[in-house]
Amino acid sequence: MTTTIAHSAGVIVPDLIETFEASREARTVVHDVLNRSNPDITLRTAGLRRGSLSCRFVEEASAQDAYVILAVPQVLSMTNADVPSVAMSFVVAEGDLALSLNKGTGAFWVTIPFVEVAP
Repeated sequence: MTTTIAHSAGVIVPDLIETFEASREARTVVHDVLNRSNPDITLRTAGLRRGSLSCRFVEEASAQDAYVILAVPQVLSMTNADVPSVAMSFVVAEGDLALSLNKGTGAFWVTIPFVEVAP
């Protein structure tokens, strides 16, 4: 599964996306009414996805490049031909952009907190 993250100056191609976790805020509002068992409901569209993804890089230089590029404020675009449901435009937000080394495998991990945005 090849995932591509496009940015303003090119693309990031991780060796593997280990985790992709996303949620959407349910924004419908329930209004309890005194002396009534049935509440009033304000239906609202759910929010866009937010969450995090962890990208594995075999080479340190690739991981460092991705870490630096992802720290630049910009709208990014992610695609995956095998899993089209992960495609989105997003910004790095609401968490810590992290870089770590797995000593056992020698691989580097970049963890990206994201918020989906309209393209």
